[in-house]
Amino acid sequence: MKVSFSWLKEYLELDLSPEKVADAMTLAGLEVDGIDGDIFEIGLTPNLGHCMSVIGIARELSAVLQIPLKRKEIVFEESGTKNPVSVEIEARDQCEQYLCRLVKGVHVGPSPSWLQKKLEGAGLGSVNNVVDVGNLVMLECGQPLHLFDFDEIGEKVVVKAATGGSMVSLDEMERQVPEGVLMVYAGKRPVAFAGVMGELESAIKDETRDVLIEAAQFTPQAVRKTSKLLNLRTDSSLRFERGIDPLGVQPALDMAAQILADIAEGEICKGTARCVVKEYQPRTLLMRPEKANQLLGIDLSAGEMCQLLERLEIGIVDEAKIEVQVPSYRNDLCAEIDLIEEVGRMYGFNNIPRNIPRHASSLITHSPLFLFEEEVRAKLIGLGLQECLTCDLISPKLAELTAEKRVEQISVLHPASVDQSVLRSSLLPGLLEVIKFNLDRQNFSIAGFEVGHIHFKDGENFLGEPALGIMMTGKNAPYHFENKPEDVDFFDLKGAVENILVSVGLEEMDFASSHLQNFHPGRQARVSIGDVNVGVLGEVHPQHLRALGIGQRVFYAEINLHDLMDLKPKHHLVKAFSLFPGSRRDWTLTLEEKTSIGSILDAIGKFSSPLLEKVFLLDLYKSEKIGKDRKNATFRFQYRDREKTVEYDEVEKEHKRLTQHIAEKLSNSVL
Repeated sequence: MKVSFSWLKEYLELDLSPEKVADAMTLAGLEVDGIDGDIFEIGLTPNLGHCMSVIGIARELSAVLQIPLKRKEIVFEESGTKNPVSVEIEARDQCEQYLCRLVKGVHVGPSPSWLQKKLEGAGLGSVNNVVDVGNLVMLECGQPLHLFDFDEIGEKVVVKAATGGSMVSLDEMERQVPEGVLMVYAGKRPVAFAGVMGELESAIKDETRDVLIEAAQFTPQAVRKTSKLLNLRTDSSLRFERGIDPLGVQPALDMAAQILADIAEGEICKGTARCVVKEYQPRTLLMRPEKANQLLGIDLSAGEMCQLLERLEIGIVDEAKIEVQVPSYRNDLCAEIDLIEEVGRMYGFNNIPRNIPRHASSLITHSPLFLFEEEVRAKLIGLGLQECLTCDLISPKLAELTAEKRVEQISVLHPASVDQSVLRSSLLPGLLEVIKFNLDRQNFSIAGFEVGHIHFKDGENFLGEPALGIMMTGKNAPYHFENKPEDVDFFDLKGAVENILVSVGLEEMDFASSHLQNFHPGRQARVSIGDVNVGVLGEVHPQHLRALGIGQRVFYAEINLHDLMDLKPKHHLVKAFSLFPGSRRDWTLTLEEKTSIGSILDAIGKFSSPLLEKVFLLDLYKSEKIGKDRKNATFRFQYRDREKTVEYDEVEKEHKRLTQHIAEKLSNSVL
């Protein structure tokens, strides 16, 4: 909400700077988000409906700064002409009072500059001098008004629940009238969605001469219902939804009539057309001083608390037991705890002493598995993956989409729905639903992971394991004008798996071809650490993707975190860099297409060489020139003697010995 400093000064004698006033409002719970010139931008929580006006904010400042609040006197003369309008409320449970005043002989035109300036400071544009008066009173008093062209309304106004039909509203949209919403009728014609928006035909026009001013108290429930059904929120509906001041309806109506008579040269007809369902009854509350002190952590007497409440215009009925009468505009004060909060606000939450909190630590340490899961999460986020959270309960159809076929699925005895009737035996189904959700919203590139539990049954035993699922689809990088991103592939996923294994200290890993039914044939592998299979990875089978309506390739890996934690070394061994330079050699082999690079690296790794420090695949080349079922693989060898500078002849001799041995050992694969 926007309110100007100069407008507030009409109600308060302020000699503080706008910044000091902003600090005072923020400490009182009216958070000032910013100051633009002399305009405050105030963030109001839903319970502060009484502050959605200049008067409301001025009241709060008056209480906080202990400055007297000035009241504006409403003085006007009524003409001899009697107000001919009659009002009837049929929906008595949705409207508590409805008042009208008639101002005749107005001249519609531009608003005076002072009025335009006030509206612009509050973020509203000027329409004309008549409409602007309604907006001015709403902003100043918090009471929404509606101004009708009296010639289009007639003398009979009825407030009742709608039975259907349609109406062209002020925004020039023809809207269907939902059955049961609260409407204002002129005879049998609907002229306004009560508390939300009026009709276009009865709006103020340049030729309007007689203006009927409406001021009403519609219930928050009725206005909220209409607003939700129409999908329409207005400044008026926001104020009605939070509750208005029942004793402020008549003063706001009189203020609008007075200003309209002054700036539009109109004559105010005698009397107010009114229909009141029930008269306002003040609400009383009790507050226990000892309870307030206990909750706030202060030590005030009952008299001191009463003085703080009186600053907020809360009437004291009985000071001994602190029985109070709630002001009519404070719809948020409904219970003892609300009064305690008001005492805290006026005392100043910043003045409450801060005691050192008591702390008792548990003797039970964190679960090692929990700590390991947190470590894995942190490392995957560091790799640029987004964490996902999916439900443990899935549908039987999705249960078939598992990384490995389990012995038996676990069904829930009393499921809420078929879609949540089976415990997942893999993280794959949930992550595929995440991909589907994103693709439906045109987010085509996803790299994510989930750390969660999977469940399965082995005989009579119910088993659960912590697992890590990694999914990739779309592009491997954001779009860039120079380096265009490519589609993710098996090796992007494999690289992520290798990175997470290396990051926990498991550098010796083996990838071997697998034949799992849920992955694409020839594009899948098992990953092992020693003799333990810790996971699987590959491209999800296209038939599963088609069943879910996913139209692009998806790559998925699932790792058993329990096995991974058991294999994780307790200590990371490090060694110093060699002080002596090394020497590199490259070796290119022509291999059969079916020969895995891993088998070559395994054979090299098993060869005992005192100089070989490291070997890796440098390049892989396929072409019809070398044969359809062939490939060229280039390996780079790093040789180094850690005791001295290695000589050229030594490297040549060792390299020749190694390559000859490998060529002989793999003679069936090397061409």
